[in-house]
Amino acid sequence: MNDLQLTLLIVGGGGIAAMIAYNWWQDYRLRNQASERFGQTDEDPLLNTGVAKSGFERSEPGFSGSSYPDSDLSFDEAADDSSSEMPLNDNNLQNELQITIDKRLFADFIVRFDEEKDANSWKALVDGLEQINRKRIIYSASPDSAESTETLWFKASPYAGTARSLRASVQIANRKGPLSSIEFSEVLGKLKRFAEDQNADIEFPEMKEVVAKAETLDQAAAALDTLLGLHCLLPDTVQESTAVDMLAVAGWVQKGHQWFLSDESGSLASMVIHNAPGKRLLSFSIDVPNSAEPVKALGDIVTVCHGMNEKFGAPLMDDSGRTLSTQAIEGIYNQLIERVRNLTDSGFKPGTTVARILFS
Repeated sequence: MNDLQLTLLIVGGGGIAAMIAYNWWQDYRLRNQASERFGQTDEDPLLNTGVAKSGFERSEPGFSGSSYPDSDLSFDEAADDSSSEMPLNDNNLQNELQITIDKRLFADFIVRFDEEKDANSWKALVDGLEQINRKRIIYSASPDSAESTETLWFKASPYAGTARSLRASVQIANRKGPLSSIEFSEVLGKLKRFAEDQNADIEFPEMKEVVAKAETLDQAAAALDTLLGLHCLLPDTVQESTAVDMLAVAGWVQKGHQWFLSDESGSLASMVIHNAPGKRLLSFSIDVPNSAEPVKALGDIVTVCHGMNEKFGAPLMDDSGRTLSTQAIEGIYNQLIERVRNLTDSGFKPGTTVARILFS
């Protein structure tokens, strides 16, 4: 063996050894990252999928594909806040009790501090992690260690005084779909880093159980979800101001480019005016789960469109552009009443806080 062959052999062997060492290091590093994010497990993540997928795909809800603007929902709207009846001590009178959070819609992550912390300790977390893929995260603070069901929870922002526990309640489903394992892991990772920075312990639910529960809730919500769209076709000879006056008399209020119908019970329906050559289209939409009175909203829409039809020959149509007869409108009424009944029987009565959270 000459010197050239010996040199090539040494160089080739060294290259192979370096490649093996590099691959080992990459595998070790990635395993550590996965362990930090998902926890230790002996199960194959590709084979052990937990709850089997049912093959159900969430489709656009409703009688039509009409859109409806997102509602600005405040959790202060809950009327059945049982926690407000709990006794308060003098130290907590300045803080506002958190409403009772529906366990069907949220998963709780609880951070327990070794020593008392004030609101400055969690301000950056609360401000930086308000939602995950438009799913809400609600923060509550407690002056005790939160190891009892009788724990008093207060809104974490604003919060005066000190706390021993911080709770992050993560919404598990909405119209964007169920909470995924990736979203769960992202929230958990940030909460774990926060807990480490604060020398605190964190209690969190099993990811597979939460994800399975989220998928079940999402499928149930998809089967109940309903958006109803109706259209009134006006000739372009009718001035928009004339239609606007009729809408105002009927109780519709303009906000930006949209119109909204409300009453003392809450928001009922929305409407957008589309102008095109030769016609003017009034597109009405009822977001059934978020409407306080969907059946009443349908009646008001039919009434105002009937008035425009009598005055200007403006027919009421569906999304396909078909004129709706009296019989067809009665059929829509019956379908809508059935949808409202199904929502109510399932515990998500249209217009209630729980329905508006789930169908946000």
